[in-house]
Amino acid sequence: MFGKLLLALCVLSFCAWSAGEEKAAPAEQAELKTLTLVTYNVFEHPVEEEKRAPALLRLLKDSKADLLALQEAQPWFMARLQKEEWIKEYKIAQPKTKSGEPCELCLLSKIPLEKVEYLELPGRLGRGALIVRCKSGSRSMALATVHLESFLEDGPVRAKQLEAVFPKLKDADDAVLLGDFNFGDGEKEAESLDKGFTDLWTALHPKEPGYTWDKEASPMARQGSFPDEKSRRLDRILVRSEHWKAKELSLLGDRPVSEKEKDLFPSDHFGLMARLEFQPPPPPEHKPPTK
Repeated sequence: MFGKLLLALCVLSFCAWSAGEEKAAPAEQAELKTLTLVTYNVFEHPVEEEKRAPALLRLLKDSKADLLALQEAQPWFMARLQKEEWIKEYKIAQPKTKSGEPCELCLLSKIPLEKVEYLELPGRLGRGALIVRCKSGSRSMALATVHLESFLEDGPVRAKQLEAVFPKLKDADDAVLLGDFNFGDGEKEAESLDKGFTDLWTALHPKEPGYTWDKEASPMARQGSFPDEKSRRLDRILVRSEHWKAKELSLLGDRPVSEKEKDLFPSDHFGLMARLEFQPPPPPEHKPPTK
């Protein structure tokens, strides 16, 4: 009897050890050489859905992005997105808020994700930050998207929201913050941007305004503007890295959905698409041994 009990305990111990091995940290992620990022506020209202949604989904598909960061991704849009064949290439991260509803932020990643976190932000509109963690080789990466407070007078709230997000990205070797920041160049809350991050538009297109909320170009933006609101660069891609270097950055969705629908755009915002390249550190210099 004792021998049988001892044998059973050994088997249980082996099974427990094996299960522990299966739950061990995954093997090191392959090192990425390039990284394509998209941020897009897709407009929460299903206005002209049958004309607008196909154009919007086609833009996202054709970007072939490694990471798509979407804001105002409401259930009507997500239902359409999940029917797309190309979406099978992505892991969809859209956690629930404290109310139990899916957040309006969505991250789609071709890169395996290690962690997904939703951070509630201060403010009366229930905004948050969606943060994911992944790896490229041995380097850790944090990628976050935000949709900051909207009203023109809410600059102090947006500043507090930024101050809550940046510390969450500090522990990663490389970090990206992208999304709808809801303030333009020269506005006071820009002082709360972490100086360690590079704004890719100002780095690559310093002489161009880069409006993603463009009242002159888009009747949809004009119709959705606050009184006296100007065209502004509301959407940004910020990167903190010694090795990821931006090579291209362009507006996305800045053309009408068709020649016949010149007043209708994929969204009231224009999106941004960036391509980054990884530049590894130079090998250490070989010094001859001293005598």
